[in-house]
Amino acid sequence: MNMTFNLSNSQLHRFLLLTCLYNCSFAALESSVSAPLNGDLSAAASSYAGTGSSLYLPLLQANETTSTLNAESIHNNMEPLECGVWLAPSTIPGAGLGLYSGRPFKADEQLQATGDLTLSIIDLRLHNKHNPNFDSFLWDEYTWNAEALNMDHEGYSDVNAASMGFGAAANCFLPILNIDEWNPSHVNPQQLHRSKDPGAGAISAYGNRTTTASRDLLAGEELFVSYGENWFTTRPALGPIPLTDDLDHAHRLVEQYKDLIDRQSLKLLPETLDDIWNMFVRNTSFVDSRVIGAFHHSDHAEMDRLLRQNKTITQLRIEQSTRSIGWLQEHGTCGDHITAQRSTLPQAGMGAFAARNLPQGTRVAAMPLIHISDRTILEMYHFDPESLKQEIPVSHPVFGVRSHQLLLNYCFGHGESSLLLCPYGPISSYINHNQTQANVKIVWADAARGNHMPKLLLHNLTSLDGDATAKLAFDVVATRNILQGEEILLDYGDDWEQAWQTHMQNWKPLPGADRYKPAVELNADKVSRVPTEFDIIDNPSLQQPSVELWCNNLFRDFVWREHKRNGTLQDFIRDGHGKIYRCDNLRAWQDEDDGSWVYSVVLWYESKVDGRPIENIATIPDVPAEAFYWYDLPYSSDIFLPNAFRHAMGIPGELFPSAWRNLKATP
Repeated sequence: MNMTFNLSNSQLHRFLLLTCLYNCSFAALESSVSAPLNGDLSAAASSYAGTGSSLYLPLLQANETTSTLNAESIHNNMEPLECGVWLAPSTIPGAGLGLYSGRPFKADEQLQATGDLTLSIIDLRLHNKHNPNFDSFLWDEYTWNAEALNMDHEGYSDVNAASMGFGAAANCFLPILNIDEWNPSHVNPQQLHRSKDPGAGAISAYGNRTTTASRDLLAGEELFVSYGENWFTTRPALGPIPLTDDLDHAHRLVEQYKDLIDRQSLKLLPETLDDIWNMFVRNTSFVDSRVIGAFHHSDHAEMDRLLRQNKTITQLRIEQSTRSIGWLQEHGTCGDHITAQRSTLPQAGMGAFAARNLPQGTRVAAMPLIHISDRTILEMYHFDPESLKQEIPVSHPVFGVRSHQLLLNYCFGHGESSLLLCPYGPISSYINHNQTQANVKIVWADAARGNHMPKLLLHNLTSLDGDATAKLAFDVVATRNILQGEEILLDYGDDWEQAWQTHMQNWKPLPGADRYKPAVELNADKVSRVPTEFDIIDNPSLQQPSVELWCNNLFRDFVWREHKRNGTLQDFIRDGHGKIYRCDNLRAWQDEDDGSWVYSVVLWYESKVDGRPIENIATIPDVPAEAFYWYDLPYSSDIFLPNAFRHAMGIPGELFPSAWRNLKATP
């Protein structure tokens, strides 16, 4: 039977696009709804915070004047400025602050002279099983998977890594990622040791987490780091946010539609474009599609730019996430006024230093703040590790507080309040205390430049908790002219100063502290003889109770000797992707070729038989020291010392709202 359709130009467009979507692209739409999870970093930061459960998030929705700018014209009009990185309102609505490039960067170029501080948050839920008020923890939206950063050995069950600079400040839009974050390294520039230094355990041992450009960057681009697809797929309230490949899928829909138009020799009418937009984007029935979510649902002009200007959606999103330097100067704060190096203050570890001359009144750094309304959730209790294997809830006040999370030392507080305000931002966590030489102060941030809501200063802490996003910020301001290379110093307040002086006066090393060697020190020594198990039986003082030995099973193959002779042993280890197993060192002797120490070891590994775990052993008779990897045992590093200093930095009384003083004495 022959059928004849009398269709208008607009109706024909609609019919063709329906046919294209359902017959050509339905599979792409379906796959976007049930995209597989990627198991990379479960990072969290401010991206999409506060967007609620809106189905269509206006991702990177630029204002009309910005969205129509060509990226080339934006950058041609930039004024030079001595600032490589900016913090300014993100191009992602509801995401708070974002990071921007202040100049062009080449692929693989480091974005700041030194990397950022990183610290561990240890078994927080384990230590709060007794706490009926512990529900959510805002830092969970900003922390990284500690295992991915090689920091998970610090605790027993739940270790997260707070990356205090780029790791917390950079937002994520998976289709246009442009920076990479690298693992932190162990940092101890003043060689603090628990046997002699009152500052041991008071500062994080993890630092220099660097950030590099993953492609060439233009000045003014917002910087996006990967949180991993799992971060978004496990937060359905955020709506159908595009994942890694969804902009490409969306662009293929546009290309298929353009092919249909070309084949039919149709003329694009404005009303036709409006009909298409309303039907397939604004009023789409594909409500869970991340591909349809890749379009800007409130921007009718986008279809015109895609079809008439021959733009890709990816190109549009990069342009719309770019700001002019003039805009950044007006709305942002320079993010690289300071750099990190060894502090001039004893017991302080690393410090922040002026990267350039900073005149009095300069905003030296922006400090967005993550609030903790009840500081007691940072308390850590004594418990029996063996009971963890039986899944017995052991954390309870009756066991006694052993210490506090190290995070406490990096937060601001006030003696009359349970509130803590924990800052993040590039390098700013390295700013140290000195009452007599302070050259900066903190002030509440300019709401026009930072993610700061002054009205929250008028409400109590219950109201603050009602908005589970970071909506407060400090600015760090120079109180005098600061010369390039000067250390940036802040007065933490009288309470902090008194607590530190008391700690210094009363501090004594714990018994056996002089024998302590952390894993990082043992791993760096590939020359000294490693005691065998029999040596330790004869002389128990050789035992290092805070570490355990693991071995690389690559060295079961004697080919390592050839690599050592050829100087390619590190390449052999890097490219071999060997597995690491718990091991015991049974015998040591010196190699006849070069006199280095060689060992016989036993590997302990687990396999399954009929679904049951079985412990196995394997002997490797001949391995070098390069096969050894030492790991700190849980709760053994300096941050767990019972005599480690803990105290929040002080917020000046004139800045602290009376509405937040929930601990002040009643008359």
